[in-house]
Amino acid sequence: MRKLIYVMTAILGIAGIFVIGLYIQTQNRVRELDPGSDGYRTYNRHYLFVSSDVSRMLTDIYERCSQSCEKSGAWLEWCGKETPGNYSAADCIDISIAMKADGIIVYPDGSDNLSGAITRASEAGIPVITVLRDLPDSDRVSYVGVSNYQMGDLYGGQLLSLMHNGRNEVCLLTDAGDSENETQLLYTQMVQAVRNGAPSGKTMVLRTESVNSRMDFDAEEVIRDLLLGEERPDILICLNSVQTECAIQALIEYNLVGKVQVIGYYVTPQILQALRQDLIPVTMTVDTQAIGDYSVQALDEYLDLGRTSSYYNITLYGITPVTAERYEAELTLSLEEEK
Repeated sequence: MRKLIYVMTAILGIAGIFVIGLYIQTQNRVRELDPGSDGYRTYNRHYLFVSSDVSRMLTDIYERCSQSCEKSGAWLEWCGKETPGNYSAADCIDISIAMKADGIIVYPDGSDNLSGAITRASEAGIPVITVLRDLPDSDRVSYVGVSNYQMGDLYGGQLLSLMHNGRNEVCLLTDAGDSENETQLLYTQMVQAVRNGAPSGKTMVLRTESVNSRMDFDAEEVIRDLLLGEERPDILICLNSVQTECAIQALIEYNLVGKVQVIGYYVTPQILQALRQDLIPVTMTVDTQAIGDYSVQALDEYLDLGRTSSYYNITLYGITPVTAERYEAELTLSLEEEK
């Protein structure tokens, strides 16, 4: 009886994946209709963007990938955002296989079975590109993102500029979806950068706190407990926009502006406003256009040539209250040019 239940559960799971695949295919056909023409617009390839994270940064990356796909004659769908039901990245890759997609761009969510799903895609002849979070031991064909060595070095430099004389309590907010090995490399390099550059009289005690950034409430709760706890950090390091926005709100609510320094990540309207008001000293960000261009380039090259670079490096850089206005002006100009 128990074996029958397992078999039925497996059959229903597979059937569900195929149903979702058919649903997305139907949506594709509807969206491929060009209202300004007499029929359908034809695309050479169909790519899937896989992410359960629908934050501003991932939305921006999807839009840049979509623009790059338009230039190369491919169609891009976001699986994990508009798909009915709560599906993990691994589920969406299985859906992509059922749909016979040409390529997959995935933002790993930390699920245990994701590497297995990437292997299944590879066996089906579907190349997989990882962005911002890498799975080096999987069958992905390329990684587009920042090296954790570089990230640790740059964050270490920011720490050195913010540390006061004496003992500095520093807290690094990690994400539930981050790879443990990648986080350890970031942590180690950050400590090394501070150790090599800190002048006499300045010391650092670094600890980590894990946050599930797909749930705003979890990020808010963890940050509130940190800032109101007995061992309040002098410097709080955020690794995504959700953490950063929650930290900014907490600084305001608990009257801690200037008492706790926040190193943010990415640029949203709220984060940009916080920079202009000197609520935070810096936010680190990436070039989402480069991520979009390299991701699509990697898929195209692999399908055309059978090979591509295993790593496309994206530069991480900081925006301060001094440079925020220039960044906003350049961003506005870029958006106007796209129109």
